[in-house]
Amino acid sequence: MQDNKSISAINSWMLLSICIAAVLLLLTNSIVSLGKNIPQDDIVTDYLIGVIWAVMFGIVILLLPTHDRVAIFSVWLAKIFVTLVAMLFYEANYGLDSYYYFSAPRDYNFEWTGFNIGSGSENITNLVWLCYKVMPQSFHALKVTFAMVGLVAIYVFYRSAVMFLEKENIQVLYAIGFFPSILFWSSIFGKDPIALLGISFYTYGVVGWYKSQRLRYLWILGFGILLATFIRSWLGIILLAPMALLTVRSVRGILPKVILTVLISSALLLAWGSLQQQFGLENYEDTLETLNTQSRSWSKGGAGQEVTADFTQGNQAIAFLPLGIFTALFRPLPGEILNPFGLLAGVENFWLLLQLWRAIKVTRWKDLNTPLIQWAVLFVLIWGSAYGFVSYQNLGTAVRFKLQVLPVLLCLLLYLRRQRQPAPTSKSFVAANKFKK
Repeated sequence: MQDNKSISAINSWMLLSICIAAVLLLLTNSIVSLGKNIPQDDIVTDYLIGVIWAVMFGIVILLLPTHDRVAIFSVWLAKIFVTLVAMLFYEANYGLDSYYYFSAPRDYNFEWTGFNIGSGSENITNLVWLCYKVMPQSFHALKVTFAMVGLVAIYVFYRSAVMFLEKENIQVLYAIGFFPSILFWSSIFGKDPIALLGISFYTYGVVGWYKSQRLRYLWILGFGILLATFIRSWLGIILLAPMALLTVRSVRGILPKVILTVLISSALLLAWGSLQQQFGLENYEDTLETLNTQSRSWSKGGAGQEVTADFTQGNQAIAFLPLGIFTALFRPLPGEILNPFGLLAGVENFWLLLQLWRAIKVTRWKDLNTPLIQWAVLFVLIWGSAYGFVSYQNLGTAVRFKLQVLPVLLCLLLYLRRQRQPAPTSKSFVAANKFKK
């Protein structure tokens, strides 16, 4: 009860801070100056609609029939501060895809083409077109809507952790929801919250399937994979590959194991076929050439850097993997990018490396012998292998892309570095037995 009162007091202060910041932005006309890049005629009205939209979502959260609603509301307030206050300064200084997502569906020549795997930008504009059928054409309201998508993803990750731990621990929700990179990038108007939502459903399905072997969890993880591939087609392979290990380790019975293996293999072939069609891959050489081209296309901007390896050579691509994985998961390091986002990311990554070091020191083999932990490790490594080729070329982009794997990586490190109960010594064991007698 005392905890709830403390959280409610914190929420009140957060809400007051947001209101004061919003009023100051309006009174100083900063909304207009900071929104100079937004393709909207009346920025003030657009912003007020966004505020109203945020309040409506907040009311819905407080009416949810769950004991977690106060904690969820806390994360929502933080996301609203990011979306309606902090993000204004980000939008004023960067050219963003979100401007196109907002304006394209408003054009009278726009044609809704449906959703297609791998067509991330097109799928977002089609989704926004559908949103315009039920909500005002407000840039800030759309930001708030996508922030809500990110909040749902964060909560689904939390429920996955609860299912794995087999107990409630609201600190896990706070750890995921308030982690700066997750908080910011899951609140933007763009592809990242949608991809994160897909991966969260996939994670929930994986944990549920391992724990109960119920068919419904396969449908949930399948939906999550499909949703993620609508944004990035290669995510299908990244998400399906670790399932092979889980099938071998956890499925009981020859027939169920064979059936699930066939299903996963078929899904992997479909995912690879979609990737081949998207990039025109016909053979091994085409794959390496496309990898090399796509990787080097990201070496632009202030955070861009060229790699010396030639990825058209398979041996050089394989030799690059350790550096690529490390870069995707733990860079930029402090001082590598000297802007606010780079500095914050550097601090985060240094902290993650500390957690990794602590986890390595205290982790025992029986911890790693758990199939779900092995799945998480394999998922992180496979994701890092795929995104390392892009992340090394542009450390700024690496910060945003890591959102896809960061909740799993964060929970994995926190779980492995947790405090264990000390094993009883022989002396305490004898004493306990004497007491029983």
